[in-house]
Amino acid sequence: MAGTKTRARAATIPWAQERIAWRSSQKIGKRCGPDAVMFPGRNVVITMIANAPHHPDMSFETGGLTNPTVCVTQGAHVTLEFSNMDYGPGMAHGLVITSAKPPYPLRISRHLPAVLARINALAPRSNARLNAARYAEATVHFVAGRAGTYYYICPIPGHALAFHMYGRFIVRPLRSRS
Repeated sequence: MAGTKTRARAATIPWAQERIAWRSSQKIGKRCGPDAVMFPGRNVVITMIANAPHHPDMSFETGGLTNPTVCVTQGAHVTLEFSNMDYGPGMAHGLVITSAKPPYPLRISRHLPAVLARINALAPRSNARLNAARYAEATVHFVAGRAGTYYYICPIPGHALAFHMYGRFIVRPLRSRS
């Protein structure tokens, strides 16, 4: 697993919405079904947000969808940008991509099987007012080396179990060129 860096960035909701819209307009993520987003190509950038505006509480958002199935191609070099826009005590969120299937226990083990990426808990936003808040962000880089079905989950105790804060992450196999 590659290194993770964490940073806080001053942001406003218009900035966040503009960034999501810009990524969509670049067609980096392409919807491939009512609840799935495909990120094609060898170098992929996925922006994922915990508790994005206009999405349900205790959820992940990417490609304009809530907890979608995320698909990449085997061998893709993935840059995963993660932001926590939640607010309040106990509203830290993290993100782990693992082969462990639901249902999840109350406490997620630090020793999960086949972890592709891990972003530890990010603090909630700094202010109840969205336009005055600072947001914690982290970026992780990894290679989607083995085809299969994985799951992205929030490792904070109870979030995946009680609030279903998880989704599928599919690494599609390369097609043979015979």
